[in-house]
Amino acid sequence: MLTKDLLEVTKRKPNIKPKFREPEEYRGLAKEVVDRYEVGKKKKEIEKDVSKLESHGTFKLVRGLSKLLERRAEFEMDSPVKPKKLRESVYREGYVTDEEERKEVIKSVAESYGLSVDEVEKYLWADREEEMVLQSMSNLVGEGVEKEKEKEKEKEEGEIEIGIDPVRLIREYNLSLAQTLLFDAVELEFSVSENFQQIFRMIKYLGLIYDVDEDLKVNVTGPASLFKKTRKYGTSFAKLLPHIMKAEEWEIEAQVETEVSGEKRIYKFKLNSDSEIEGLFPELEMRKEGRGDEEKYHSEVERDFSSQISSNTEGWMIEREPTILRAGNRVMIPDFSFRKGKKEFYLEVVGFWTPEYLREKMDKIREVESEKPLLLAVDEELKCTKEDFGGSDKVIFYDKKIPLKPVLKELQALEEEMVEEALEVLEDEGLELPKDDVAEISELVDEKDLARGEEAAERYIKENFEGLISNGKYVPPRIADNIKEEIEGLESDKLSAVNEVLERYGLAQNVLSELGYEVRYVSLDQSEARIEK
Repeated sequence: MLTKDLLEVTKRKPNIKPKFREPEEYRGLAKEVVDRYEVGKKKKEIEKDVSKLESHGTFKLVRGLSKLLERRAEFEMDSPVKPKKLRESVYREGYVTDEEERKEVIKSVAESYGLSVDEVEKYLWADREEEMVLQSMSNLVGEGVEKEKEKEKEKEEGEIEIGIDPVRLIREYNLSLAQTLLFDAVELEFSVSENFQQIFRMIKYLGLIYDVDEDLKVNVTGPASLFKKTRKYGTSFAKLLPHIMKAEEWEIEAQVETEVSGEKRIYKFKLNSDSEIEGLFPELEMRKEGRGDEEKYHSEVERDFSSQISSNTEGWMIEREPTILRAGNRVMIPDFSFRKGKKEFYLEVVGFWTPEYLREKMDKIREVESEKPLLLAVDEELKCTKEDFGGSDKVIFYDKKIPLKPVLKELQALEEEMVEEALEVLEDEGLELPKDDVAEISELVDEKDLARGEEAAERYIKENFEGLISNGKYVPPRIADNIKEEIEGLESDKLSAVNEVLERYGLAQNVLSELGYEVRYVSLDQSEARIEK
């Protein structure tokens, strides 16, 4: 974040927006600022050199970039002797009345410390902030980088790439501008596609309160805002912003108090992940909370369940903490979601925790508003009953491991719903079947874009048409009769001869049972297998 005096905005009623800078356009200027931060230079020298880059149109930008770099700079005192000790030694020599006496004092102190006169002059005030010397810089992702080691890679155009990328610096500057504008926000509304746990944990940590509407947009304020509009929480909104921006899709709208013609006005600040300038902000990575799988799961129970269920659910997309569910004016973040097509259901694991946590969890669950089913897996050690969770029949209890069977049963029920819904569509719209060709059933329903459409089509065909279904293919009656005639006309009843007939129609030998034949194996030799009615 920057100080408010460095904020530049444009206002067009009712909107207000920071003056963001296009990273590539201002890359050159940013590189010049970065280059002023040379290891071994004093802070005052850097500030002087940076000030020379300022112009009427860019002085706030230059100062802002420098401020961001300064926070990543490590300045240290450059003196083998504590300057305070040197000063004390100088003062003990007594007052001086002219330059010659001063030189004698400095010379005397230099001899006592084994230093030269110039060194004493250099180190005398070395502990002042402006005299501190730049030792190293940390780059924009927080890793330590020594400046003298930065010029390692050479870009194709011949430009040396330094440790702090100027383009990334501009992006950080843009983010800082957005945060600084939020200092004056009295209210913040946002929606995100992910990163829910971090965001709501941060809301709680910052002492903010929130409300959520039917569209799952979250409105954030603070306790004092219940009584009057206040900018008291603007700094907290600014700290929350990067966590929101970590999501792949996000959108914010803030009510910002600003001054227009000497009077206070409320303007809107809107921003989203579909920025009009590509690469306007830095890419913010999700914060890792542990190592390996520990970063994903709250317990061994959840990790074990995820591993087991993943290998038993073909075609289902399983996500951790996939969304937020409205629970009154609060939210609940389910632990897992299972999605296939338009069907989805959630699983919430209620593990052993504090009594306060459990009470809050149960309150939320009773208030959850969701069109999708919510299955609860409750630790038996909690000594709860289904009635504690509003009498829901979608509660399972577990002892150390979440049982897979109830979850798989829920998935099977949803899959059956998909088949029934697809069947209704087919009964409504019909299905055109070929009369003279074997057809892939998946291709017959492909254009209808139906979940579980192939299975529904097989049921529909069996109920409404003659013909055979084998291995995902529809065989019209006429083709089935032709195949039978050809088989009957063969001189041999060997399976190998029959397979040649089937191959011409693109069918496998499992269609034989549908045609009324069976295969007889008289030995382990496949070539001796025969068919009979």
